[in-house]
Amino acid sequence: MEIPTLVFCHPGIAALALSFLALSSLPLTAQEDTGWRISPERINMAVGADRPLQLLDDSAQELSGAVWSVDKPDLAEIRQQDGRAVLRAKADGIVRVTAKLGGDARVSDIAIWPGEAAMPLGTTRWGTHSLGRDIRDLAAVPTEDGPNHFSLEQTADGSTYLRGITDEGIQVWAWLMPEKTQDVELVCGDWLGGALISANHAGSFTLYTVGKDGKLRWQRTLDGLRKGHAYNLEHLAHILSQSRDGAVTKLTAINEVSGEQMFELTLPASHQTQSRVQRQGAKILCGSGVSSTPTRTLASRLFVNIDGLAYLAFTQNEWTLKAAECTPGAVIDARSVSFVRDERVVLWQVHPDGTFRSTIVAQYQGSRPVSESVSAPSPTGGIIPDGLGGVLLSVRWSHDSLVADVHGQPDEMIYRIAENGEVLYKMLLPRSLGPLHDEMVLGQDGLGFATRGSSLIAFDVVGGKELWRWNSDTTGIEVFGALANGGCMVQTPAALVEVDSATKAIEIFKGRAMADWHGQLYRKDN
Repeated sequence: MEIPTLVFCHPGIAALALSFLALSSLPLTAQEDTGWRISPERINMAVGADRPLQLLDDSAQELSGAVWSVDKPDLAEIRQQDGRAVLRAKADGIVRVTAKLGGDARVSDIAIWPGEAAMPLGTTRWGTHSLGRDIRDLAAVPTEDGPNHFSLEQTADGSTYLRGITDEGIQVWAWLMPEKTQDVELVCGDWLGGALISANHAGSFTLYTVGKDGKLRWQRTLDGLRKGHAYNLEHLAHILSQSRDGAVTKLTAINEVSGEQMFELTLPASHQTQSRVQRQGAKILCGSGVSSTPTRTLASRLFVNIDGLAYLAFTQNEWTLKAAECTPGAVIDARSVSFVRDERVVLWQVHPDGTFRSTIVAQYQGSRPVSESVSAPSPTGGIIPDGLGGVLLSVRWSHDSLVADVHGQPDEMIYRIAENGEVLYKMLLPRSLGPLHDEMVLGQDGLGFATRGSSLIAFDVVGGKELWRWNSDTTGIEVFGALANGGCMVQTPAALVEVDSATKAIEIFKGRAMADWHGQLYRKDN
């Protein structure tokens, strides 16, 4: 069974890619050899079409000098063009292509159809042979002379290769990452037709930018964990990073072409101050003096609008726990400890020169006994442009106790913030349990979509009014693309679904969730 899915590649603004992925459960061709092979594999083509072919070894290096032949010259012919073999389909049927090199031979069976219309929907056009562990495949940002697809793969010995592949399935280059690590990501394509790769270490990460020519453009190591990225059209890469304890969060801007650091901004830290208070597990003891420690910053994802401005939201909290006069070391009743809170969700609008505007989106200020539950705002991660120069931001108001193990059901909301920083509305979303999927996408005619739990919510972006809701049979669904018909694509744990209204949903593909589809790369008929 084939299980394709749409791929995202969005340096700044999300766009649906035109390629599909599939698991390796497709029927095998006659080719099962190791060492080297004919590529692409699993080819289906129409009469009158040309299909370039190549030979690749187990390290994705291209081999030359082969002698090519076909077993049925009445169905297809093969010729040399630009140093590669090209198969021309003459009549429908199955043709076997043979490549002989250095005394060895490899074969590939290719299906030829009477015409494009004769191919069933979802027919595999071509496939690539995996080098080992498939990390990620995505579409490249289109350029005149760059590859159409990227595939990041890792061999059994830990070598990581980025492969640049054309829309015909021909690998134009394979770049070897200079370090060996299991924790490596193909982050995104860039506006120059290249790709950004992150190799993650214990307390840092190294970014590699590989150009459309398959050569390393630059590399740079940053402290902390990579939390987000976004490019603007002026070739400025924004990288959001955070220390492992979450206390230090930075936004670093890097020149996409040269790798030069243009600016670095450190987000305001949050703190907890304790006055005559000492925590010991669930107990509160009387302490001496005043102490202050940094606390974790919760940040949204990062995006760059079409105007080149970057946006991110984060928490900025100042907590003070204060006890009255007491005997040092004595246990204190939580009801006698005051909890003074100043909690904010802050939105930054960052300009390309490193200046920024700070806006308080949500805030709570007050004092109450530490034993009581509190409501605290924080961004959950989701943040996208509203299409009108402003921002749609996902915000959670939690209802928890600081000292007791009490966790109330949080309120999930979408805030719309205008370009000038004004909060235009707060839209309440259905409460949900389980993993959080806070994705949002913009549709046509001012329509927005958001997911929570088992619900898809369609809403009016301008006014914040819910228009309709579709409920899935399973929780953990996520929306990832709007459609021209006014609907959207939703990934459930079991299937890919097209949803057009509260009552109309069409199951497109069954299979594992999108995040688990790391099979071989395929170009498919859509």
